[in-house]
Amino acid sequence: DEADTTIRSGSSAEPGAPRAGSGPVPDLSVVIPVHNAQDSIRRVAESFLAAPGIDVELVLVDDHSSDDSGTIVDELAEAPNVVALHHDRNRGAGVARNTGFPLVRGRYCLFFDADDVVHADALATAIAGLDRSAADVAVMAYHYKRVGTSLHTGMNTYDVAAWERYLDGARERLGSLGEMPGLLGISNYPWNKVLRTETYRRAGLEFGTTPVHNDILGHWQTMLAARKILLLADEVCTHVVTSGAANLTNQHSEVRLTLFDALDETYDFLLRNPELRNRYSHHYWSMVIRVSSWAGGRIANEHRPQFNRRLQDHLLRANLADFARMRMRRDPELADEILRKALA
Repeated sequence: DEADTTIRSGSSAEPGAPRAGSGPVPDLSVVIPVHNAQDSIRRVAESFLAAPGIDVELVLVDDHSSDDSGTIVDELAEAPNVVALHHDRNRGAGVARNTGFPLVRGRYCLFFDADDVVHADALATAIAGLDRSAADVAVMAYHYKRVGTSLHTGMNTYDVAAWERYLDGARERLGSLGEMPGLLGISNYPWNKVLRTETYRRAGLEFGTTPVHNDILGHWQTMLAARKILLLADEVCTHVVTSGAANLTNQHSEVRLTLFDALDETYDFLLRNPELRNRYSHHYWSMVIRVSSWAGGRIANEHRPQFNRRLQDHLLRANLADFARMRMRRDPELADEILRKALA
């Protein structure tokens, strides 16, 4: 309702519409959802503002923090190139990104997290590449840092394979989604993609509304709306997950069930775009199998029966013609896996 979505602006920005006449157009606008990030948000913001060779604007969306984050983002917004917004209640990172995106002025935009580490030199590389190539999005490598564990700190396994397959030792590749369809299946992170603002404003880019996995919808819309994609080997950030901390990655509760709400939002988008659904459905269902297997291994046993029922319900939404194409031609093994899980 209206009270739930009211925001307060810490600058002269008007909520709900792109700003105009606020000085030179920045090279890059960075939208950062902020929830109880008092220990990191100032560091992250200052890292972007100090990025060499590019003009950066920050749009900070305080998602109803209970610590001092709201005060800190308002202090940061005293600078002319920082905007602070405040949700009246906690809505989740996806809704916070949706709140901030209409206010960006930059030629390009990036959706970042409030506790990660940006590699500023890679941002300049991405922007130069986008200017040179006229691509709609630059998809970049990243570093995954798991603090407090002995697990690896590289990219996820599927993502490593995609970069190796499509770059084949090169530093960059420019191509279409049709030439690199496996990029649909990479991890749905928002913070390793620099977007051409005009393209995605015109496409109506939005993120999901769920507390976890809200970046699935944004990822698919980003990839499907791109006429040209610039794939880069440069690492744009270090994503930090601390073992035992409150990161959503660590959640094992029933909040994991909202994965299927996130998948329903994404599949609803594909149903509204039948040509895209027809062409890329096997990539979508492959992603569903992988992400549900990952999430299923992270949910408490007491919620597992409901998790399995929700998975079956979602798999049974598959278009029969799409399934037939998978079974007969595109990916018979995937079709068998879908059928096995749907009828288990």
